Amino acid sequence: MSGLAYYPGCSLRHSAAEFDVSTRVVLDALSIEYTEVPDWTCCGSSPAHMTDHLLAQSLAARNLRQAAMVGDRLFAPCPSCHQREKNAALEIHDDQVFRAEVNELLDVPYEADVSVLTLPEVLVQGAGPDRIKDLVKADLCRLRVVPYYGCLLGRPKVFSGESNDEQPVIMDVLLEAAGADVRPWNYKTECCGASIGIPKADIQRRLSRKVLEQALEAGAEAVVVCCPLCHQNLDMRQTQINVAFGTDLSVPVLYLTQVIGLAMGYSPEQMMLQKHFVDPRPLVARAIEDAVAFRAEEARVAAEKEARRKVVEAARAAKVARRAAKKEDSEAAE
Repeated sequence: MSGLAYYPGCSLRHSAAEFDVSTRVVLDALSIEYTEVPDWTCCGSSPAHMTDHLLAQSLAARNLRQAAMVGDRLFAPCPSCHQREKNAALEIHDDQVFRAEVNELLDVPYEADVSVLTLPEVLVQGAGPDRIKDLVKADLCRLRVVPYYGCLLGRPKVFSGESNDEQPVIMDVLLEAAGADVRPWNYKTECCGASIGIPKADIQRRLSRKVLEQALEAGAEAVVVCCPLCHQNLDMRQTQINVAFGTDLSVPVLYLTQVIGLAMGYSPEQMMLQKHFVDPRPLVARAIEDAVAFRAEEARVAAEKEARRKVVEAARAAKVARRAAKKEDSEAAE
């Protein structure tokens, strides 16, 4: 892979610092080389594009120009940042007249064509599931999770690279490679209400409640996200949901890179699990402990099965030997 520029964006610098930290740890562990976009600025997500299209695209274009100093590819872990950068990159690439309009607003023009990738795309293209499997040290087979893509990570296809807008699979593949027990469900891309969390809090709480309840209905114990806004709604606001609806939800919400990092043997503290409002550490500790017992039981059952197989084979061999001996005695008597 050629030069890869990392655009953390505003959320990963502050409210989603654990996403930034775990992402860097996982990328380093996978030997995926990257360089942070020098002197990056806010991409304008999410209000800019609803206010002034040209200004919004110019904000994103400045980051693309800065990323071009590193290489021809940029990735943004935040799906909202990714959408803004990807949208601008495609429009500027396809419309030279619009590129000229954007460049009139920039102090230095953007002349390159930088490709924009999601974090899961970088993990798949830069390492792949098999490489992740090779680095697994902690068994997460008893950690039951559902991958939550939200509105932006899996669609539209031209942005995400997924073959199915409604049933994206890239997070599923990565979580399975990390050894987690990934449960199928139909709420992968349902909205959690992130963009209306302040002006329409009642709608946001209703949407987020449905996502969490459907995750539990699917048999999951935790929800895995790649979006700081989704994480905020589903994790930080669970208390608000419980107060509003009289529920007793307590569902840990983990970032994709936190799960992969845990599987690689990094500690909960290194993955900054202590920062979450719904503490995932008891669940993770229990899942790892249960996995040890589960594997021990698997080994015991396998050993018993092998022992029975050997007994059966020995009995068959003895029977064949007796028949052969009987045949020899019969022939000798003749």
